[in-house]
Amino acid sequence: MRYRNLSSTALMLPELGFGASRLVNVDLQASKHLVGHALNRGIHYFDTAPFYGLGQSEIKLGAGLLALGAENPPYLLSTKVGRILTKKSNGEVAYVYDYSSQGIEKSLRDSLERLEVNHVDMVLLHDISLRWHGERVNSLLDQVLTDAYKTLLKWRESGKVKAIGLGINDCQIALRALREADLDFLMLAGRTTFLDQEGFNEVLPLAKKMGKSILAAAPFNSGILASGAVPGATYFAQAPSQEIIMRTQRIEEICNTFQVPMKAASLQMPLSHPSVCSVVVGYQEAAHIDENIALCDFQIDPSFWKTMVLEGLLLPSAVAELGF
Repeated sequence: MRYRNLSSTALMLPELGFGASRLVNVDLQASKHLVGHALNRGIHYFDTAPFYGLGQSEIKLGAGLLALGAENPPYLLSTKVGRILTKKSNGEVAYVYDYSSQGIEKSLRDSLERLEVNHVDMVLLHDISLRWHGERVNSLLDQVLTDAYKTLLKWRESGKVKAIGLGINDCQIALRALREADLDFLMLAGRTTFLDQEGFNEVLPLAKKMGKSILAAAPFNSGILASGAVPGATYFAQAPSQEIIMRTQRIEEICNTFQVPMKAASLQMPLSHPSVCSVVVGYQEAAHIDENIALCDFQIDPSFWKTMVLEGLLLPSAVAELGF
């Protein structure tokens, strides 16, 4: 496993990060095994959020980390703030948005309790995007930058956390955040892939210029770039359009021609950009951890990338650092 520095912090992240959202699909014992296996293979960065399984991801990840038994286990941990979990009268768990200073303080306290830890290394403001907040998203970001953001700064300055960031899939909000806030990093989900390269247009170039790191999450666009265009494949957790299916099929054809696993290309493509610190992937099987580590080392001929660019399937800016 190779490691990269997170912006100007002292943190070194593995090129493959562990996204804990899919732990909600496995039981507690399997979660412990997955977390331990990841650490044994050099993946020591774990990301979670209250939103994932309405607390279950944090609970299962925390149990996995606790099962390691070491007093100072060698891992880095991030969670997200902006949603507070509540219990309805019927016992069901739900969430409410709260990006106020008091809200994110409570969000972090609750997360630490579910994770059974006394600190996290990195904290991210979560899902300030058009998808979740509609047309009020920019006014919401205005509020965040005058309230919650200041609390994040205090956390970083006091050493309560080592790095602060934003976890989103909205490139326009990402650009505003980079320009207007002193964040250490952005976690950008699904926008640095073969099927959605929006992040390479402005976000990653600006991050490079400013010396800020990008964590590229959801490199398979929630499934289709791992499974291929098969029945039941998902794109951003939904059924793919015919256009996406046809584009995926053409990508598969070129991958087959060059004998390149599509998953290998999907993992390596964002890592070719100097602003990308880590690619964060969700796991629910230990075999997939081993597979992805091997795929990151798979040798891809430069002519593959050139062909993808010539076919209009890859922006030149996405692989500019490869020299063509």
